[in-house]
Amino acid sequence: MGITMRLPDNHAGTYRQRADQLGISLSSWIAMALAEHEGLQVPDYVQKEIRKAADERAAREREQEIDMLDMPKTA
Repeated sequence: MGITMRLPDNHAGTYRQRADQLGISLSSWIAMALAEHEGLQVPDYVQKEIRKAADERAAREREQEIDMLDMPKTA
């Protein structure tokens, strides 16, 4: 179900930041926050989006670690 909603300007930035920290869309973050607030299960599609973002972050971190190990050492 699609719902259009307005967010107060002084709240929207915080909500978007929280979504970005998890690596998910704002709409998914809102669905998660509402579910948690009401004691409901977080929707499966949101859980999947969170896991995917976490896996992608972990892969990027592993690549950075490998890059650091492969860097030539200077005297």
